[in-house]
Amino acid sequence: MSSREIFKHRPARVLRASAAALGLVIGVAAQAAGYPERPISLVVPYTAGGATDVLARTIADNLSKELKQTIIVENYPGAGGTVGQSRVARGTTDGYTLLLGNVGTLAANASVYKTLPYDILKDFTPLASVGDAPQVLSVRANFPASNFDEFAAYAKANAAKMNFGDAGIGSGAFLGGMLLNAKLGINVTPVHYRGAAQATSDVMAGQIDYTVESSSTAVGSISTGKIKGLMVLSGERVSVLPDVPAASETSHKDLKYVIWNMMLVRKGVPADVVEKLNAAINKTLARPELLQRYKEMGVTVPVADHRSLDGSQKLLADEVARWHTLLSEAGVKPE
Repeated sequence: MSSREIFKHRPARVLRASAAALGLVIGVAAQAAGYPERPISLVVPYTAGGATDVLARTIADNLSKELKQTIIVENYPGAGGTVGQSRVARGTTDGYTLLLGNVGTLAANASVYKTLPYDILKDFTPLASVGDAPQVLSVRANFPASNFDEFAAYAKANAAKMNFGDAGIGSGAFLGGMLLNAKLGINVTPVHYRGAAQATSDVMAGQIDYTVESSSTAVGSISTGKIKGLMVLSGERVSVLPDVPAASETSHKDLKYVIWNMMLVRKGVPADVVEKLNAAINKTLARPELLQRYKEMGVTVPVADHRSLDGSQKLLADEVARWHTLLSEAGVKPE
């Protein structure tokens, strides 16, 4: 019997099911082909003005040109990034809501919160890592130390009366502060803010001792003269802060901390849309305008593997495991 005859003699319900399945496939393909047909939202789980927000707006401006569609940055701060990420986890799966998170909100939160309303590895699809930002130890202008070795000595003797600011438990600044605590064997108390910008403002005002901030925001805060940049937590200095020594120039050469940033969508977005977004992001990261802005912020484009779909998924999984170990060893208990 020919394939035509077999098809002819199939029951009507089978034919209807086949037609429905074919229609679904065609519908998904059509969705990907026409995507995006309306403005896209990019959720930032922090307040406006912080390092993650600045990076998000830089990417959104350039990505919108690649996709030929408006991208609207929406800030949903709170609970170390979990408020914004929960919004995306509960959202639609049509590809019109993107998320920009970082090592803190994406990898560390699973170890600093007892319960989360989502599973970062099961409920999201990573699109690509989009920017690596060196972190800077920024202290109040009148802090009694002119370099990191002096800071370390002072902190070991005065940790009980010191404090540092962050954008909430699990934020990049929080992780940086806890990393310093662990490496120096101290226990400086964190002060939590709704956003990194507020923490930096209070360092400027002398209300708190220090924060660990991205090179992208440190450029502006240090230039005011109200903050001193004591060290870039990397192996070498960054071009935008030529006068700030790198960790390799101190007696604590292993103090390295670079924040990676990643774009994701909710799990369930069609594979064709995910692939289209990944391709557009990679083209965006090669745009001269974006590269110039990255240079001004001290941010670098991630390696090719971390910009791929499989590579970004692996990066996220590996970092969730790595920070679980680091935070456990530092004595951080889930709250």
